[in-house]
Amino acid sequence: SQFPNKNVLIIDAGTCITYDFINEKGCYLGGAISPGIKMRYQSLHQFTKKLPLLETKQPEGLIGGSTEECIHSGIVNGVINEIDSNIESYRKKNKDLTIVLTGGDVNFLSNRLKNGIFANPNFLLQGLNTILTYNL
Repeated sequence: SQFPNKNVLIIDAGTCITYDFINEKGCYLGGAISPGIKMRYQSLHQFTKKLPLLETKQPEGLIGGSTEECIHSGIVNGVINEIDSNIESYRKKNKDLTIVLTGGDVNFLSNRLKNGIFANPNFLLQGLNTILTYNL
């Protein structure tokens, strides 16, 4: 409802990172789901014998000099590159694409992504309110 007659890619970065595409006709065409940032940290800890469980942190560089720095670099840079790559792929196929970033990790990610996006942590709640208002 906020972007009528536009192609919209909604990226919800929370427990999982979901990509949902709605075309300019308002039709939901599907998307993709991948693990979120915290889930990636937890999986490295849980499914390996010795990697520590770390809190989310911006890596200081691309190449880590310690195990902890390598984990931060791999996870954070991996997520950023994944999101940027998905945005570019959608943009190649869809002109006038509007990108909305929402979810629990929106504040951590919004300034790190190179693509122009609308960062809105309350996008889902606003959408639910629109549905509620519509059904009254």
